[in-house]
Amino acid sequence: MKSVIVDHSLAEAGTRRIDWARTNMPIVVGLADEFRQSRPFENLRIGICLHVEAKTGVWIEALVAGGAEVFITGSPGSTQDDTAAALADMDNVHVFARSDETFDDHLLHCEYVLQSSPDLIADNGADLHHLIYSRDSYRHLGEALIGATEETTTGTTRLRESIKCRDFPTLSINDTLTKRIVENRFGVGSSVIDGLMRATNVMLHGKNVVVIGYGYCGAGVAQRLRGMGAHVTVAERDPLTLLEAHLEGFRTSALEECVSAAQIVITVTGYDDILKREHFEMMRTGVIVANAGHFASEIDVPALEDLSVSKREIRDEITEYSLPGERKLFLVSEGNLVNLSAGDGNPIEIMDLGLALQSLSLRYLARDAESLQNGVQPVPRDVERFVAERAVAHWIK
Repeated sequence: MKSVIVDHSLAEAGTRRIDWARTNMPIVVGLADEFRQSRPFENLRIGICLHVEAKTGVWIEALVAGGAEVFITGSPGSTQDDTAAALADMDNVHVFARSDETFDDHLLHCEYVLQSSPDLIADNGADLHHLIYSRDSYRHLGEALIGATEETTTGTTRLRESIKCRDFPTLSINDTLTKRIVENRFGVGSSVIDGLMRATNVMLHGKNVVVIGYGYCGAGVAQRLRGMGAHVTVAERDPLTLLEAHLEGFRTSALEECVSAAQIVITVTGYDDILKREHFEMMRTGVIVANAGHFASEIDVPALEDLSVSKREIRDEITEYSLPGERKLFLVSEGNLVNLSAGDGNPIEIMDLGLALQSLSLRYLARDAESLQNGVQPVPRDVERFVAERAVAHWIK
């Protein structure tokens, strides 16, 4: 199967998106030139689960330049259809992604990726890993894979707490300081604000905003909101992380104690059912609810549906839920990642660094996987340092 794209007429617009991203991604473009000479992925199939958008397109160009055949799927709500169409028109690239896909569609598309029998995988949220270890039909891939990478906090947590990857090495991109500090804090922080502003067009100055979760991503979101003049309260279960938020000057509170005063609520945890029926019942009318964690399931949307008297799309990316007592709640992008579903994701330069880490981690696996133990582990320090040095050279003039 070549792709699941049905509208190839969008490819020209997607090509322009990729061209613009390439103009601002000197690190990955430089690696593409190196890969074109060294061919580190010659005759290898790389299976990818990552947001199908323009920056990812530039990265795929680099992998193909290195000799790879690429099979990629995205995530619900985050696919740029024009970018997907442009990628599907490339040689040695197979795309299984649509902007309107459901989570069930997403899992099916992940299966299409695995059915290609990849040699390497680059995962996002550990969905490919999950299928390998939960479906008998893919279990054999565990022993056949050279290795894998995992992009996200959510995925790394799943791999360590529930999936227990054990048959091949998985390099956790998220464990690098460059990913945590540069991409998660600065990239996610700014892109969530961008997506929220595009979706709502409301002023953030003076708003009471509750940020649920104060990991690297949540901290970035809270800090950028404060920079926009919002009054930010952090709700966090982990006492050490809550203490960090307190010492950095944020109001801190249990979620049940602060949600009733909020005008905007943003989840950034990576766990399911963070906002539930009882929280919706506490919210005052007019609250805007958004998710910046990995899965839409951080917000119990079925419970909100059940609680509501009616709903309507009041604006692109905004669903108005009418609740008993003439209250209204507004859900952004159906609970999907607000920075990608309502915006263009992290800034291009930030993803240049992050996708360079992916590129070099995959090259390391292709060349030296036998030197690694099986299971989740950090990216080799020299790989991270190389990318940081390239970023310094390009960013600091």
